[in-house]
Amino acid sequence: METKKRRLIIRAAIVITWIGLGGVLFVTNRGHSLLVDNRNVAALNLRAPDLVIVTVDKSKPTEFLRGDRNIFKVGGGKHRVTVEFADGTPPFTKTFTLPLKGDMFLLSIPKLTNGIESFYEEFVNTATRNADEAPTNEP
Repeated sequence: METKKRRLIIRAAIVITWIGLGGVLFVTNRGHSLLVDNRNVAALNLRAPDLVIVTVDKSKPTEFLRGDRNIFKVGGGKHRVTVEFADGTPPFTKTFTLPLKGDMFLLSIPKLTNGIESFYEEFVNTATRNADEAPTNEP
């Protein structure tokens, strides 16, 4: 009887370990799409920089002119964005954590460089959302 109990405890420990490992791997490797946006923010009267070079995590540096937007595929929860300015302003680096909920986020360079805390937000594609909400003509 003692051997059966010991086997049951070992099997339960293995199952719990596998479930825990799966949870840790999910959280640390969760992938997101990060849209980096260098557009003016009219609501806050923020002007986008004319030319910046943006590096997200360890990806290759990408040039952004005012009005540009580009997408980066990132993995994990914690990310580092470095913004280098063409006008000689010192580089700006920010480390932040994206939430697990949401697949695509929009990061605003003007908000980020001006210290506005809500510099990223979940991106919702309005074309897809409007198509989902469109009324159907079925009887």
